[in-house]
Parts: sequence; C-alpha cells; structure tokens
Amino acid sequence: MIPSTLQHLDLKSLTGLLYLLEERNVGRAADRLFLSQSAMSRLLNRLRDAFDDPLFVRTSKEMVPTSKALALEAPLKLMLEQMAGLWTESEFQPQSSRRTFRMQTTHYQAQAYMPAIAEQFYREAPFASLETSTLTETSLLNQAEHSLDVALCSDYIQLPNRFEKMLLGHEKFRCIMSSNHELADRESITLDDYLSYSHVLVNLGVGGANPIISDALLGDRARERHFAFRTPYMLAALETVGRTSLLMSNSGLLPERFREQFGLVIKDLPMDFPFINYYSSWPKSVGNDPGVIWFRGICERVVKDLIPYPAI
Repeated sequence: MIPSTLQHLDLKSLTGLLYLLEERNVGRAADRLFLSQSAMSRLLNRLRDAFDDPLFVRTSKEMVPTSKALALEAPLKLMLEQMAGLWTESEFQPQSSRRTFRMQTTHYQAQAYMPAIAEQFYREAPFASLETSTLTETSLLNQAEHSLDVALCSDYIQLPNRFEKMLLGHEKFRCIMSSNHELADRESITLDDYLSYSHVLVNLGVGGANPIISDALLGDRARERHFAFRTPYMLAALETVGRTSLLMSNSGLLPERFREQFGLVIKDLPMDFPFINYYSSWPKSVGNDPGVIWFRGICERVVKDLIPYPAI
C-alpha cells in the first residue's frame, strides 16, 4: 500500500529526486529538469516531507545522500525507465517473431492476393503464423477489434467507424465465358447477347443482402438477366463457367490467372462499368502497433504489385 504522503508526488518530482542523486548538486539537477534553482529547492523540500527524511546533507563540496536516499536510487531508476517505456514503441523484429497475425478477405481476394502475401510474409517472418478467415459484406460491423489485424476489402464491404482504410488500387469488371462458348469468337458482345444467356453470381456469403452491383447499370433490363448458379466460391464459379454456357461478370485479375486451366475467354462488358476500389483496412486500436504496421506494409506492396490499376 502506497503511503498517502507519497501518493501526491508526481513524475516530475520523482525524476528530480533521481537527478539529485546523480548530480549531488541542486543547480545541475535543476538545469536537467528545466527548473530554476529556487524551484528545485522547493521540490526537494516536498520530497523530504513525503519520505520523512532529509534525503541529502549539504557539505562544502556536494550534497551527500542519506542512506534512505541511496536505497531509493535503484528502484527509482527502474520505475522511471519502465514509465518511459510506456511512451516508446517497441521495435518489431519479423525474423525472430513468433506472433500470429490475423487477416480477413473475401474468397476472391484470398485467391487473388493471399498466396503472394503469404510468400512475402514467411520470407520475412519465418517463425510467425498467419491466420485468414472469410470476410462478408457486414461481418466487420459486429466484430471485436482484437479479432483481426488487417482486412482486404472493396467498396462493397461495410466498415465500422472504428476502422481505418487505405486505397490500394482498382479493378475492372469483365465478362467471363468458356472458350467453347458461342460468343467466344466474337470480337465484342452486345447487351442482347449478354442477357440471352444465364449467369453465375459470386456473392459475399452470409451476413448481408449482397445487392447485385451491376443491376443499376442495366436499369430496367436487369430483370432480363437470370442467375442460374450462385456461390461465394470464386474458383468453383470459374471452373463452372469453363464447363458450361453460363456467363460471369467479375473482376478480371483472377480469371486471367486461371484462363488456361479452366478454358476461359474474357471480354469487355457490353455496358460501362465503374472501377472497383480495393482497400486495406484495420482497427484504429492497432493502428500504431509496429507488428501490424509491418504486416500492412506487406499486404499493400503485394496488392499494388498485382492489382491491374494500383493506387499512386
């Protein structure tokens, strides 16, 4: 239990005591604490009252600490060093870290970016761990902040106010079809062509209403489009498109990567489609965490290197 007399001492007073112990001189201790000599003398008197001890005895050459003052020096120095550490960011050392980092992405982004992120992650932090989980349209809204470090998201993911975000770049929606599709050899497709076939919808899974983002562009004709296959799994959707006559509208990066494997053809959509913005996002509570800053840096560099239209 801390005596009531000590409870009224502030950090500056305790720092002053340490300086007096180190300097054995009121004037020099005052200079280090940016006080006048008279103010330093008043501080010393408060310390004497608080510890009920003279603390220092004046001689012709210096101030000699009492035995009680000498006994205070080591614990006082340790306490002030620990207090200073509260304001000092610890340096993160990825090469030796065994920390677990948690990330959330959509199925699309997991396939498009996670392998390259993991490659760079383990190259820099071979003993650390990386956990990923699925991000849905509204899953961040009711999620505890401590449950993740970074999320990769787009304009269609709802972010709570307690999250920060950084623009990584843009992708463009394309029309994906099988290389055996009747439209595959055409230089371009018309809107009538586009609406005459059934479609695949890659949704964001449970947790939101998942509005179909291209409906507004189709206007009244949106009702003519029929979705015959709905799934949150991007690779399942791409392989299905390669095996059927279904069409799919989605960002072009991942379909390009699996073009040969699944026998795909990628064409421009028959309507103007705005670019899709992609972001890295993180809880404000971990914004200054050195480890999270390092991890965010990896994600941002990898995505900007791969995304078709990186943010400048």
